[in-house]
Amino acid sequence: MTQAPARAWVPSFVIAATSWGSSFLFISLALRGLDPVQVGFGRVLIGAVVLWGMLLVTRHRPRLTRGDVLRIGVVAIGLSTVPFVLIPLAQQHITSILASLLNATTPLWTALFVALLIPHERASRAQVAGLLLGTAGIAVLLGAWNVHGIPLLGAALMLAATAFYGIGSTMSRMLLTRVHEGPTALSAVQIAISAVLLLPLAVAAPAPDPGALSLSSEVLWGLLALGVLGTSFTYVMFWRVVKLAGATTAASVTYVVPVVATVLGILVLHEELQWYEPVGAVIVLVGVWLAQRTPRPKAARGAVPAAAPAAAPDAEGEASTLEGEPGGAPERA
Repeated sequence: MTQAPARAWVPSFVIAATSWGSSFLFISLALRGLDPVQVGFGRVLIGAVVLWGMLLVTRHRPRLTRGDVLRIGVVAIGLSTVPFVLIPLAQQHITSILASLLNATTPLWTALFVALLIPHERASRAQVAGLLLGTAGIAVLLGAWNVHGIPLLGAALMLAATAFYGIGSTMSRMLLTRVHEGPTALSAVQIAISAVLLLPLAVAAPAPDPGALSLSSEVLWGLLALGVLGTSFTYVMFWRVVKLAGATTAASVTYVVPVVATVLGILVLHEELQWYEPVGAVIVLVGVWLAQRTPRPKAARGAVPAAAPAAAPDAEGEASTLEGEPGGAPERA
């Protein structure tokens, strides 16, 4: 495909990276007055309202069978139900900086589960090396040599969340390839299903702190920003980048999100950055780069390459090659 000029897609890329990178800050703010389950439920409820509002404005009605909805529901459990509760739980025990850096391991889990669950996509040597390097990076990121200083509970919860992202992304490739709907409609249905699943848990959770949901509360505004930006609007920006610049360029947001989250963690939340955290993050991201590499098919000897059809980029067709949220968009918190 011919890539559009940078000025056409860079603003959308920056908005997507900034929004997803800010999600860790917004979660920290929301946790100051809400239970982790309520944070997860609140973000999907707000996100669903925004996404369905987009569909209403564009007058698009998703055409899905019961089987399609069931398949989307299975994917929703991995991409936006369980992780959206595990991440706030983790951030009760670790900094937003560490949470964002550990969240960058999502592509490693995706590569692992793709190799395990999709037989025809066997991992190459480079991908296996990437997985091993990424594992070593996690150890450095946590300061594994200081056994007594490792935040085991928070790290385990965060890595469990990214593992669910990896499973959900892999399941989306297995189950949603025949669902003929655009990314906004798929996201709207997925997020709405997550809201329904989390509603009973949110109701059963302890009541929010007094004044937590008042108009002057940072808790409310953090939750609103998390739902509007990190769970809905940013997908429109992300898929614009996919359409204009391609899936590979769009997926590189993975490398920018932790930087945004780290800067905000230091400047706004006054968190401390340990020297080994960025070192481990670099090792993880190099592992991610290797794990995401796909081997080029070997051309038959003497074969003449066929001319590629001049077709417009199809965001939905490229969706299955990305990891993360609905349709494969990399969700970072």
